[in-house]
Amino acid sequence: MLNWDSEQIFLDGDQYFDDLVKAIDESSHSITVEMYIFNNDYLGKKIANHLITAAHRGVKIQVIVDGVGSYTFFDKFHDLFQKNGVAIKVYNPLPFVHPFFGELKFWRKIQAFLMRFIRLNKRDHRKIITIDEKIMFCGSFNITVEHTRQHHENPWKDMGVRVSGENVKFAVLNFKKIWRLRDYYRYKKQIKKLNLTAWKQNPLRLNNNPLMKRFFYKDLLKRIQKAQGKVWLTTPYFIPKRKLIRTIGLAAKRGVDVRLLISLRTDVLMFRTLQYFYYPYLIKKGVKVFLYTDSVLHAKNVIIDDWTTIGSSNLNHRSILHDLEFDLVVEDRKNVEEIENNFVQLSRDSKQVLKTNLEKRPFWDKLLGRLFFTFKYWF
Repeated sequence: MLNWDSEQIFLDGDQYFDDLVKAIDESSHSITVEMYIFNNDYLGKKIANHLITAAHRGVKIQVIVDGVGSYTFFDKFHDLFQKNGVAIKVYNPLPFVHPFFGELKFWRKIQAFLMRFIRLNKRDHRKIITIDEKIMFCGSFNITVEHTRQHHENPWKDMGVRVSGENVKFAVLNFKKIWRLRDYYRYKKQIKKLNLTAWKQNPLRLNNNPLMKRFFYKDLLKRIQKAQGKVWLTTPYFIPKRKLIRTIGLAAKRGVDVRLLISLRTDVLMFRTLQYFYYPYLIKKGVKVFLYTDSVLHAKNVIIDDWTTIGSSNLNHRSILHDLEFDLVVEDRKNVEEIENNFVQLSRDSKQVLKTNLEKRPFWDKLLGRLFFTFKYWF
């Protein structure tokens, strides 16, 4: 029995956002947006206008953006949303970007600065939008034009999914907790009556606290350890913990088809050097590493035998230890097959990293990789 009434996969940003806009326009009572990047570009303005239009007809709209990912949000959208009835919050805002920072007294400024500095490394990296507590859009798509052909004829490669059903209320409950709404516990009691799956078994995997982060990390390790046929991993930022590296290597050594699909082009330049740190070990164990070169590969996807997820989690320290992330377990077999076929096609369009490629790396690049690796905890 599937957990969703419907499940639709998107491998194209234009189709994803067209469907999202249509759902916003058809909304009747509530919309929540939890977004790492909400940019002031063509797409950001388009989504903002449709949200405002929905607010004008009485839809309750709440938006959470990240203080680093959307650091220009207050300059561009804060006043516009406030004037038009869209409630907004910024997750861990940067002190000098927050619009009310200048109004605080001196010691309150110091207190605010210290608190935000302590939490500086904790970000909300999710991309989740719910419509009327019945429909959810999620994946690796930020609200930024790089994911669409408005930016380039060959936009970033991403994955998204639209699902519908009662389990969307679980995502709304999570949003209320991040927002810290007073009705969180009342709402929690309401959805308990629906007998929704507990968080450990829920198809929407959320890492709200250290306990949940540890559970889902260990669950990923166990699934790789038990894999019989394949472990195919798509990630733009590959700086995982050592135990995950060893687990991937051991799976390949015992004959599992292990493939890594990583982006050569990246919006974080140091990753191109840093990611090479693990390649010699993995290739020696039998892992096939592919670098996608056509555009920025931004999708986050795990395929382990017949178990598949799409989400916001990267295979790096940030996602495993620090950031708020999510992953959604894809249940429809047709969608799983479509994702697997997409992985195969992207691999064919990529450049495989061989041992000879690694031997040709200049000495300074290897040294720089070692230096960056010292600070892996922050990436």
